[in-house]
Amino acid sequence: MPLWLSELLADPGLGAEVVAGHAGVDRRGPIRWAHISELLDPTPWLEGGELLLTTGLGVKDSEELQRRFVAGVAERGIVALGFAMGVSLPDVPPGMLAACDELDLPLFTLPYEIPFIAVSRRVAHHAFEERYATLRHAVDLHRQVLAGVIGEEGLDGVLGTVARAMPTAALIVLDFTGAELARVDPSQVAADLDAATLWQAAPRERSREDVEQDGRWWRVGAITLGDHTDAVMIAVSQEPLLEHEVLLFEQGVAGVSLELARHHSVRDAHRTRLDELLEEVTAGRITTTLVERALDRLGAKPMERYRVLAFSRPTRIPDAALCTVIEDALVTLGAPLVGHLDGIVHAIVPDPSDAAEAVAAALDRRGWPDVHIGRSRAKTEWEALRAALREAHVAIHLDSPATIRDVDSLGLSGLLAGIRDDLGAADFVTQVLGPVLDHDREGSSNLIATLRAYLSHGCRPGPAAEQLCVHRHTLSYRLDRIRELTGRDPRSGEHLIEYGLALELLERPTP
Repeated sequence: MPLWLSELLADPGLGAEVVAGHAGVDRRGPIRWAHISELLDPTPWLEGGELLLTTGLGVKDSEELQRRFVAGVAERGIVALGFAMGVSLPDVPPGMLAACDELDLPLFTLPYEIPFIAVSRRVAHHAFEERYATLRHAVDLHRQVLAGVIGEEGLDGVLGTVARAMPTAALIVLDFTGAELARVDPSQVAADLDAATLWQAAPRERSREDVEQDGRWWRVGAITLGDHTDAVMIAVSQEPLLEHEVLLFEQGVAGVSLELARHHSVRDAHRTRLDELLEEVTAGRITTTLVERALDRLGAKPMERYRVLAFSRPTRIPDAALCTVIEDALVTLGAPLVGHLDGIVHAIVPDPSDAAEAVAAALDRRGWPDVHIGRSRAKTEWEALRAALREAHVAIHLDSPATIRDVDSLGLSGLLAGIRDDLGAADFVTQVLGPVLDHDREGSSNLIATLRAYLSHGCRPGPAAEQLCVHRHTLSYRLDRIRELTGRDPRSGEHLIEYGLALELLERPTP
């Protein structure tokens, strides 16, 4: 507890007696320190909150100087003036008495036998005890906050612990998007400040001192993750925080940092498990039953139908931040299934749902409209998860201004996205076009180019021959040669689909 003037005056060992400025006792704040001066103007060496002790030596010969001396130290903010009786003057000068009464600045006398060091020691001892108590309180608070983090009481528990030590301040935590994560405001000092107002007004970096805004005082603690701000903790109060309250606030910032780090570690572990699952699925090393078990352990709700979303990530956006925004947008659908495959963020979401639209809206609110979303077709079986991953991956590379890019809009490319590297796809190309490919490699006959031009022009010989810069008879000869090599007639509608799929699989490499 701070040392007040009335408490000091009550010490019988000092023999102090108030002789002027009685109305100002305990109205000028607690005593921060004791200072001794005989200068005409000691104000350059005062900060406010001091107990100023003097013998009146510097002003003993002039009532004008006495009044000027009192006015200066009163304006500087001292708590009281102490006068040593019988050292330089037998009594307090009348000018000092009158000025102290006029300004309600308490003036007390000390007996001749009481040295100034007795008062200074008393003030210093209390200051030391107060500082020790503050540090002890801060250590106790740190332990309580740490216990709350370990006990998984969440951000509300951490802020509640700190608020019990700072009952006059509002404590709010906002994440890096400006969304409110937690708030404790026992005095309702910030009841009219919503998250948007707080986010707009609060600086993004840690405050070195309290900042006054609209009659209230703010202190901000920035919580960083790597090289970006992950959250901010804000204290709003009617008065600037006292020194011990600043220390308590910093303990709160440390506690919030620990709680968010714990939360991030849980999310990171969850993502890592999904990363491993997606790799196993893509490599074909896991059965459908094991996929279902793995998703169940990740907390996924049963899905009769599902889709896969893939997300582009500009280099300016931290990976962890993107994953957090996606997870927060999907949390209402159950435990978010967000992970990485080949360095790209993916999410498995139920269908039907507006999951992609919800994530797109969250990204836009965050100021990241250039993050694009690739969306697969709806699937009903987990054995189709590998195909859904490929479809989402292909869709995200579509050259489109749309934020959400569906694989269906890719036409034949979308159709093949899910089967391009399925077992049998390469065999299918070999079965349909193998002899033609061998013939081209051996004799540079351009049969594949001929077949592709023929199909691209709707099986019309004239435009195809014109594109190839050959005579129509040459085109006809090449088509006959393809029929002889493959046993499939390019002129027959029966084999056109086989030729078209085989050419598409041949032309587009596996992503």
